[in-house]
Amino acid sequence: MSHPAALKIENLHKSFGSHKVIKGISLEAQKGEVIAILGASGSGKSTFLRCINLLETPNSGDVWLAGEKMRMKPGRHGDAIPEDIRQVERMRARLAMVFQSFNLWSHMTVMENVMEGPLYVQKTPKAEAREKAKALLAKVGLSDRADYYPAHLSGGQQQRVAIARALAMDPDVMLFDEPTSALDPELVGEVLGVMRDLADEGRTMLVVTHEMSFARDVSSKTVFLHQGEICEQGPPTELFSKPKTTEFQAFLSRMN
Repeated sequence: MSHPAALKIENLHKSFGSHKVIKGISLEAQKGEVIAILGASGSGKSTFLRCINLLETPNSGDVWLAGEKMRMKPGRHGDAIPEDIRQVERMRARLAMVFQSFNLWSHMTVMENVMEGPLYVQKTPKAEAREKAKALLAKVGLSDRADYYPAHLSGGQQQRVAIARALAMDPDVMLFDEPTSALDPELVGEVLGVMRDLADEGRTMLVVTHEMSFARDVSSKTVFLHQGEICEQGPPTELFSKPKTTEFQAFLSRMN
């Protein structure tokens, strides 16, 4: 008996006014799969990711998480709205997002940032949430920064805290939106190192990135978006060695 995909997106559409940003994207991620999403600026990569966990509400399309469909209905303004808000909130809690700009709470310590989700969303007892946060900070190499505030950390350290905070929710799927693009070049490696470790653990990950080496070496599938549509997708070895479309060829030549 085959298991349902960890994440399945079918025929997703999103417009801002008359501007169509996502034009019917369908994609599946199996459990443990790492999908790198590439594309030029304005191709719809970040909007696609934000539609999956309803940071942006799609106009139409369906999202399944481990076989469970996120139930949506047509809204008054041409977008989709949750049919059952509690179901959607429960499913969103299983889709952890790591943002380009860290999005840490500046008034909380590193430890408090990581504990927040388990404490207030999952109602985890405080002592248990603290132990979990300690273990996750050790995992991302920041045990010695637990009592620091985000302003006293480097960008790379802040992003590693953001990854620990996402992991604290025990997500089924992790969504990364250009997680290294706001970092100084010398700090990129430490964040990619943590993400490589997560891939090795068998985490299911969708990663919008411009780091070609990560897409080539770590992803199990690479997807190239062009003007809101999937232009090419497949195993990275195949895509990078034999790009089929002129659009992807041009993109790769710009990135090299």
